[in-house]
Amino acid sequence: MLALLILLVVGAVGVIVYAVTSSNSDVNARLASINVSAGIGGADESGTIFQRLLDEQRRDRLEVRLQEAGWYDVTPAKLFARAGIYCAVGIGIGFLAMLMLHQTSTVMLLLVAALAGFGFYRPFGELAGSVNRRKIEVRRALPDFLDLLSSTVEAGVALNAAISVAAEGLQGALGDEMRTALQDVRLGRSRAEALTAMAARIREPDLTTVVTALVQSERVGASITHVIEELAADSRDRRIMRAEELAAALSNKLIFPMALFMLPSLFIMIFGGVLARYIYH
Repeated sequence: MLALLILLVVGAVGVIVYAVTSSNSDVNARLASINVSAGIGGADESGTIFQRLLDEQRRDRLEVRLQEAGWYDVTPAKLFARAGIYCAVGIGIGFLAMLMLHQTSTVMLLLVAALAGFGFYRPFGELAGSVNRRKIEVRRALPDFLDLLSSTVEAGVALNAAISVAAEGLQGALGDEMRTALQDVRLGRSRAEALTAMAARIREPDLTTVVTALVQSERVGASITHVIEELAADSRDRRIMRAEELAAALSNKLIFPMALFMLPSLFIMIFGGVLARYIYH
C-alpha cells in the first residue's frame, strides 16, 4: 500500500515538474520556431534514455507532427517522457483501486492495463487533436487574410509590408506563423524561403497552394496583385464548398441520434396514453 502511494506521489510530482519545465514563455517558443524554420535543432538529448529508444525515422515523424501542432518547445524525447509518466500514474491508480476494492480479478488487471495504455497514448492523442485544430484554424483564417492582403497590395503597399499589416489583424496560428516568417525575413532570409518554411511547418494544403503560387509568381515576375486576388477568390470558393459538404453530410450523421432518441420519444408519446389506460383499467 505504501509503495503504491509513493508511486502515485512520484508520478504526480513528475507530471507537475514536466508541465512546469516544458511550458516555456512565448519568447522562447517563438525562438524555438525560428530555430526550427532555420534548420537549427533543439537541445542535444542524445544522452537521454528516451532519445536512445527512439529510432531516427520515428523521431523525424514525431518532429514533423510537433511542428504541425506548433509545439516548437517540445521534443520527441519530452513527448515520450510525458507518455511514460502518464503510464506510471495510470498503473498506480489502477493498483490503488485494486487495494481499495480488495479485488485482484482478471477484470481489475485488465483495468490496470487499460489505464496504463490510456495514460501512455494520451499525449499522442493530444498531439493529434492539436494538429487537427491548428490546421482547421489556419484554413478558416486564410480567406480573410488573403482578402486583407489583396486590399493592402492594391493600395500600393509592398508585399512584405502588406503581409505585416494583414498579419497584425490575425489571431491564432496563421497570424503567429506569418509574424514568424516576417521575423525570418528581417533576419536575412529571403521571402520565398521564409514562406516555404512556414508552409512546411504547418503542412496545410490550402496554405501550401497559396505559398507556392506567391513564390512562383515572384520568380516569373507575374502581377502579385492579380495572383493574390485569384487566391482569395479560390480560398473563399473552397470554404463555401466545405460548408456545403458538411451540410450535405449532416443528414447522414443525424440518422443514429434520431433512431436512438427521437423515435423512442415519439413511440412513448403515441402509445404511452394507450398503454397507461390499458394497465390501470
